Amino acid sequence: MAVTGGSAKDASSSESINERAIREHVESVIASPILASSPRRAQLLRYLCTRAIGGHSDQVNEYAIGLDVFEKPSSFDPRIDSIVRTEMGRLRQKLKEYYVAAPPSAIRIELPLRSYVPVFTPVSSEVPPVQLPPPVKNDATRKGAFLLLLLVVAGLAIWAIRARSGRPSDSAVVVLPFLNLTGEPSKEYLGDSLTDELTEVLAESRDLRVVARTSAFQFKGKNQDIREIGRALNAGAILEGSISNRESQFRIVVQLIRTADGYHLWSHTYDVPLADLSRVETEIATSTAHALLPNRMVEAKPVHSPDPAAHDLYMRAIYQLQLHTADSLRESIRLSQEAVRIDPQYARAHFAIARAANTLSAINEIPGEEAVALGRPAAERALAIDPQLSDAHAYLALITYVRDWNWPEAEKEFALALHGEGSHNQAHSWYGWALITRQRFDEARSHLRTAEELDPQSPNSRQNLITDLILERNFPAARREVADIFKLYPKSLVAIRDVGWIAILEHDCVAARSSAETAAQWYPNQGDKTGSPVMKVVCGQPEAARLQLEKMARDGEKEFVSPYGMAQGYSSLHDTDHAMQYLEKSADARESLILYLAIDTLFDPIRQDPRFQSLEKKLSLR
Repeated sequence: MAVTGGSAKDASSSESINERAIREHVESVIASPILASSPRRAQLLRYLCTRAIGGHSDQVNEYAIGLDVFEKPSSFDPRIDSIVRTEMGRLRQKLKEYYVAAPPSAIRIELPLRSYVPVFTPVSSEVPPVQLPPPVKNDATRKGAFLLLLLVVAGLAIWAIRARSGRPSDSAVVVLPFLNLTGEPSKEYLGDSLTDELTEVLAESRDLRVVARTSAFQFKGKNQDIREIGRALNAGAILEGSISNRESQFRIVVQLIRTADGYHLWSHTYDVPLADLSRVETEIATSTAHALLPNRMVEAKPVHSPDPAAHDLYMRAIYQLQLHTADSLRESIRLSQEAVRIDPQYARAHFAIARAANTLSAINEIPGEEAVALGRPAAERALAIDPQLSDAHAYLALITYVRDWNWPEAEKEFALALHGEGSHNQAHSWYGWALITRQRFDEARSHLRTAEELDPQSPNSRQNLITDLILERNFPAARREVADIFKLYPKSLVAIRDVGWIAILEHDCVAARSSAETAAQWYPNQGDKTGSPVMKVVCGQPEAARLQLEKMARDGEKEFVSPYGMAQGYSSLHDTDHAMQYLEKSADARESLILYLAIDTLFDPIRQDPRFQSLEKKLSLR
């Protein structure tokens, strides 16, 4: 049993946690090396726990913490100054690190996402920390070494994900894809789009943690036990349903289920025409929030009621967006444009254009300039209609940084994204990545961990976190994150290449070659088995590296070859002129990778060149 939100004395006699034991445990955590070096963070933990033990958590909010803990003036505005949210994220991460490294204890302190009320949970034992084996360096065993490593990684990932997630959070809910029971494949878009929109509407409640759509759709079409889904997503409740035909109307059956025991918290059946689907979405979201937060005042946000024809087009656009192919993304843009032509005040339809254009660019189907030319005005129009759209602010923040190199304005947009309404996982993920490039590693990890909690089945946030850990040379932690990705995606090309980069930076040529060979076996069309030019330089083959770079340059005349990757290779060869030539091309192409320039150690051989330093200034990295 966990104690939260009131005095520890309120717990039942057989399972209650002694108040004195809680206080002693809090002080032992604060005295640990993990928190001892940060007095203000320790003060924050003591403040939150003392209020909870005394039954005064209802008096704790972002403003109060700013004044009481961080000594902010009475004019403190949490919407502008994010210090409390940032430090709460860091404190959550420090607690996780503490319980991994600390000896077993009878109590565990947890800080649920979007809450300032600690949870005190009695535990009988803790899983001891597990270390990955060091890279294999024996040439005689090279052929089987990497496959053995993958087997170990897969096993460790099961423990890692379960240990990280802990028990499902009562305030966390996931909307599973609605079943299409119409018998018509052409109506498949209704269930998927309904799921997407319900996720967005529910996420507008700051008291709920709503699992991102990416993770929810991993369970589409899988008849998996509710409890297993709850554990995998760290969700205390699941909203699921179906949509079917009923004469001239649609029947929507929806139910909210507690994942701990399968208990139905709420259910309802709606018989509505297609034109009323938007209204029903709001009703379902409001009823769900009431069921999960019975003691909170839940107010539905006044929303624009879209034209029924525009709403149907938007639902079709979202379905096409989720198919994630070049043709479907172009169709998503066309449908969204038609929706906003019919209903110019439809903010989400405007932003759907930006979402699809950005994804087209991400899969290298259109140039970045074209994607921005299409997406930026669409996102700006969406925000002019609804200034609270979190994902739209996050999108503008990202392109303001990557395309304009304007960090101050980008950070303002990120702040608005994290304060706005809707799902924040994309904002945390992109902001975390941007903070890496600004060398603000602690803050970056905090945001990336939060994004991971909101979207646990997606590799994107973990991938950015791996980048952070590699750049900081924390290779053991990076390997653990790679293990998590392999558990979700056993043949992840990006993850296997990360293993290779770690090996290169550790000068472990056997493991680096093994990684390159494995990647080539999994994806024969993604490159040869010889690995990167940097690997050849590290492994004593500089001439082979130069030949490969020359071949890549020739290939670049017919297909996209990253100028930044070319620059890394030439820098490793200490060929400053060629390296700078490709860095300038990378900057001209607005590659996001160019923003790693200040922290990428592969450029250390040319870092003192005046041209390099001038480029850093041009990118606002100096």
